Amino acid sequence: AFNIPHYPEQADAKFDERYKDMKMPRQSYAKMISTTDDRMGMVVKKLEELGLRENTIIIFMSDNGASVEDCSITEDDHASGLPKGHHYGPFGGGGNAGKWRGAKATYYEGGIRVPAIISFPSKLPKGVVRDQAINAMDWFPTIMELCGVPLPEVKLDGQSVMPIIKSADAPTHHKVMHWHFEKRWAVREGDWKLISSHRGEADFLGNLADEEPERKNYITEKPEIAEKLLKLHNE
Repeated sequence: AFNIPHYPEQADAKFDERYKDMKMPRQSYAKMISTTDDRMGMVVKKLEELGLRENTIIIFMSDNGASVEDCSITEDDHASGLPKGHHYGPFGGGGNAGKWRGAKATYYEGGIRVPAIISFPSKLPKGVVRDQAINAMDWFPTIMELCGVPLPEVKLDGQSVMPIIKSADAPTHHKVMHWHFEKRWAVREGDWKLISSHRGEADFLGNLADEEPERKNYITEKPEIAEKLLKLHNE
């Protein structure tokens, strides 16, 4: 699995010229994306050389939205060996979530909605797109099904995405989705999402179907929806 394009952004120098006229932080991020793309190409090329491409499953997915963290080393003798004052973070950002609000470390869609691609030329269609919601836990049962391996006799949180791959009309199998880290959490049902962004108390109710998603807080306007989602979270 690739660690890049995670910071520290140490791009291949061969992409310096391509992006030399682009402003920071977009320049640094663009060079990292091209470096990632280049290394992915090396993997695919080797699979092709070995005659393994048609029968190899490749999954590409980010673990979170773009990072806007900005940090420098603030101590002498840092474990990295880098000097105090060295700029370590992603130069304040560079990614773009389009119309979605938020970035890494938030529960807005810009922090948790990421692209996911699966390629398996011998068994899956090419160039088709699905919009149903899935999550990372779904890959395990999906891979097991594609490889013809029986699932373990335990209850899995993930479910195979093969029904969705086979039909654009198949419903998402996650009617309710949950996120929880430290004291922050979120719960989504349909287009509504309730977020606790601070000390465990729900403070934001957003709608993903809005023209500007999750910009408006409905928590006082739609208390019955907030209460319903809070109940789902507590359950």
